[in-house]
Amino acid sequence: MQKLLPLFLKITGVVLILIGLVAAYYGPLEIFVFYLFSEGGRFYYEGFGVGSLWFAALVVQNLGYYLVAALFLPVGIGHVQLRRWSLTLAQLYSWFWLGTGLWLVGNGIWLVPSLYRLDLREEALSLQWVPLGVFALGFLILLPALAAGFYNSQPVKSAFEAQDPQRYWTEKYPFPLLALLLLFAIMIIVLHVGIFYQGVFPLFGQILLGRQAAPIFALCVLILGILIYGTVRLKRWAWWGGLIYVSALTISAVLSFSRYNFYDITLLMSLPAYEMDFINKLTPLYHYRLVGLVAVPLLVALGLVVYSKRYFGKE
Repeated sequence: MQKLLPLFLKITGVVLILIGLVAAYYGPLEIFVFYLFSEGGRFYYEGFGVGSLWFAALVVQNLGYYLVAALFLPVGIGHVQLRRWSLTLAQLYSWFWLGTGLWLVGNGIWLVPSLYRLDLREEALSLQWVPLGVFALGFLILLPALAAGFYNSQPVKSAFEAQDPQRYWTEKYPFPLLALLLLFAIMIIVLHVGIFYQGVFPLFGQILLGRQAAPIFALCVLILGILIYGTVRLKRWAWWGGLIYVSALTISAVLSFSRYNFYDITLLMSLPAYEMDFINKLTPLYHYRLVGLVAVPLLVALGLVVYSKRYFGKE
């Protein structure tokens, strides 16, 4: 078993590298899809462009390819070389994968009552949603839970330590703060993505759109960059800043997204007629409130900030 485990880890690394290379290939390739939906393209519709939902969805899709490449390639190379820093990253990513899965499945369960209010037969719902639910539970909960347990097991740690005696900063740095830094980085990405969704921003019970939200987006990204620097350096001001910043964002998101449901927000956005026709068919989402989708990650970040107070001031 001790001889097979390093080989298995290296094979895993090769698989991760292959996935990362495919993502790196499709990243620039899929940008050309914008031409297909732009004026003169095969799938063009009136209103497609910056501010339309499909344009933003394409941005998210292309960004996803680059993120997969950026995450998988280094970890895959580290697995092939059995470097201890790649074990820390694998642990971080597996826990994040599990947390994301629980978050998505929880929000999916929230939609189930709306589905059963539709005029569909129970047999049809079962045929469509039961296989999807089984897949979601397997891929989003079971698989990451197994990965988290695997990478936190002593045999795996020993396999990496046997090949790489050097102890890197990723092991010396507090693991909860690594998770917090990852969440801060994701928040920066999400804020940039939000700009393409007409700048929808929850401001203490209101929904801001467009130009009036632009300075707030810019300020939020700037503050996050400063907090990341201070958190890496374990500065006390960064802990207080993170506590105030994340608390304010959480309160703001809860007040706004508990007041406006999904359909209310789409009506505020002045979307193209083609997209509104499509949204009008998504009746299960009419009364869905984004508060669970947005507030839960912020509450997790807030919990990490509160928990990590013990590490600040100990450079």
